[in-house]
Amino acid sequence: MGRRHLIIATAVALALSSAACARGGTDDGTQDFLGAKAMEEPAPALAGDSVDGRSVALSDLRGSVVVVNFWATWCDPCRDEQPELVGLADDYRAKGVEFLGVNERDDSAKARGWIEEFDVPYPSIVDESGAWADDFAFFGLPDTYVIDPQGTIRWAVYGQTDAAQLKELIDGVLAEPPA
Repeated sequence: MGRRHLIIATAVALALSSAACARGGTDDGTQDFLGAKAMEEPAPALAGDSVDGRSVALSDLRGSVVVVNFWATWCDPCRDEQPELVGLADDYRAKGVEFLGVNERDDSAKARGWIEEFDVPYPSIVDESGAWADDFAFFGLPDTYVIDPQGTIRWAVYGQTDAAQLKELIDGVLAEPPA
């Protein structure tokens, strides 16, 4: 195979593997529920200052189902999904579900503007260095994780999500008997 064909084949393989990850494909090529990857991993000890300057820690939310969403103002899919996240946060507040954002490698003034623009009702931790993203081992922005009341990541959605997908995942975790 010539060099040109090798480069083209490599590019196609990378594109296909990236597409599989963005859809929530698993290592063995199977598709998990609703395009999300099922997980059974302890959530990292996520903590830091929020965009509005308050101290926030995932551990403070233990006992609740928590949805963690990684986002940035420069991410178009993040912009597309943000209104649905806000709606879900409002809808699930009465059910004890908490939402937590992680603002990834972003400008703090732009992040504050984003929160005002979308009227985001939940805090977002500032992750200027990308350290939290590394701890969650995420694929790319946006990524969303559903964490059970015991602090275990149950679902990861790699790429843009929507209200229907997240509702199914959250409802499934809420319906599970307590451990």
